[in-house]
Amino acid sequence: MAQTAALAPGIPADYYDRIFEIEERHWWFRGMRSIAVSLLGDRWRRPGTRLLDAGCGTGGFIRFALDAGAARTAAGVDLGSAAIALAGQRVPEALLEVAPLDALPFDEGDFDLVVCSDVLQHVPEQDVSRSLGELRRVVAPEGAILLRTNGSRRLRVERDDWRAYDASTLRAELARAGLRCARLTYADMALSLLRAARGSAPHAPTEEQHGIPRPEPPRLRSTIGFALLQAEARYLRREGRALPFGYALFALAVRA
Repeated sequence: MAQTAALAPGIPADYYDRIFEIEERHWWFRGMRSIAVSLLGDRWRRPGTRLLDAGCGTGGFIRFALDAGAARTAAGVDLGSAAIALAGQRVPEALLEVAPLDALPFDEGDFDLVVCSDVLQHVPEQDVSRSLGELRRVVAPEGAILLRTNGSRRLRVERDDWRAYDASTLRAELARAGLRCARLTYADMALSLLRAARGSAPHAPTEEQHGIPRPEPPRLRSTIGFALLQAEARYLRREGRALPFGYALFALAVRA
């Protein structure tokens, strides 16, 4: 379905439609959700959890959390009204708002769990501290923030609204916002090593190219890819474990 509502800057017109089509069933999204659950540990499915997905896109993680019984209430914000329109179809029971990360329309401590996936790398550098400060403001004192962003062994900046973080830079950004890393790990290690060996790495999307996977990947690739991410999720279930490399980077943060 074509969307004419506002998009986030610098992405193709079909960006949200493509995500809406695949994010519930594609092996990569499913694997990332499994890793998120492992990192959250006993915070996942805590009774009465109030969930915020900051940069919710088309609502895939909210749908997953509600169906799993991991949240009593859920809210989502996104910069693109096209994304929020699609999220409203997927999770009509959630509170959904169009809003930037640095101006969340919620009160202090409104949420027990805040997730923010593949958003921070797109925030202009001058807005990163304020955006992380907003995540800290809306999370409850005993709550947690789970971030996923682009990962790299060294900070890699392609333009003001796209970067790949290394672990130490992300930790330092969180500390400046008054947050402490309870877990910090790379993810998607095996496939990222394969891509790195071939000289390939993620790059910023453009108005012509968005990098969203094909709706129906080859079955063997899907099976192998999901199995590798599931193996990482099992490894990361144990507190203190981390992976040393990957093009995804996770941080579980709490108020310092």
